[in-house]
Amino acid sequence: MAIRRITLASIAQRPCKAMTRAGTPCRLQSEPGKQRCRLHGGLSTGPRTAEGKARIAAAQRRRWQKRRDKERVL
Repeated sequence: MAIRRITLASIAQRPCKAMTRAGTPCRLQSEPGKQRCRLHGGLSTGPRTAEGKARIAAAQRRRWQKRRDKERVL
């Protein structure tokens, strides 16, 4: 019988906040310090190059602009 050690890292892990294609919440544990499991992007480091960071920033600006436009219509 194996003894399971409880560490601060294991306590800090939470369930993944992603949704499956079926519409149910993912049942895996998130990566330490992240909100998603390894299957839903928890191991992603994000953009590293200046070009990649600029691409992400542009995408975020478009996303938030669309949201502001929707709020004005309502």
